[in-house]
Amino acid sequence: MQPAPKKSKSYGTLAILGVIIGLVYWHPGLSGMAKPSNVTLAQNTAITLRLDQSISSKTNTSGQHFGGKLAQPLMVNGREVLPAGTEFSGTVTEATSAGKLAGGATLRIALNSFSFQGKEYKVQAPPLVRVTQGQGKRTAEVTGAGAVIGVLIGAAAGGGKGAAIGAAAGAGAGAIGAAATNKTRDIVLPAESLVTFHLGEPVTVQTNSRPARRAWIFS
Repeated sequence: MQPAPKKSKSYGTLAILGVIIGLVYWHPGLSGMAKPSNVTLAQNTAITLRLDQSISSKTNTSGQHFGGKLAQPLMVNGREVLPAGTEFSGTVTEATSAGKLAGGATLRIALNSFSFQGKEYKVQAPPLVRVTQGQGKRTAEVTGAGAVIGVLIGAAAGGGKGAAIGAAAGAGAGAIGAAATNKTRDIVLPAESLVTFHLGEPVTVQTNSRPARRAWIFS
């Protein structure tokens, strides 16, 4: 009669090894369980974002929200605190379209918060402001030139009274010309473009770090 294969001893050895490995893994000094630690982003830290959508002084309005992702990781003492791609959110605080006869465009956006490891952090940062020069000076110059031409035409036509009529007509023609030739210069921040804010106050971020493993079973 053939003896039964000796499998039970092998199974028992594997079970013991499994228990040892489990204890090693879950021991506080050896496990890969994350432990929280706090790291502070200092004031004036540059936050460069890649915009999720286009923002325009012409199409956006005050109060609208926008999103952006961190373009490059934020490091503190050689340690990565926020990885690239961290999601930030902000608000359009002012959006003024460029006027046709006077006044430039204004776009002001503010950073509000970011999300990291399931937690939202509020941030304080000076708003980013973009302003274009108005067309008022050019409008005045074109209108004035039209008035001078009108005076000359009126004077040739009939003296003082004609000059007054010509001046009024010339000024009107000049204003129309200014409106026709001036190009509105609205501000557009295209999607995927980079914008940089600077922290106005420090922000303390809670990160999950993994402790170094210790060979406690041999100590």
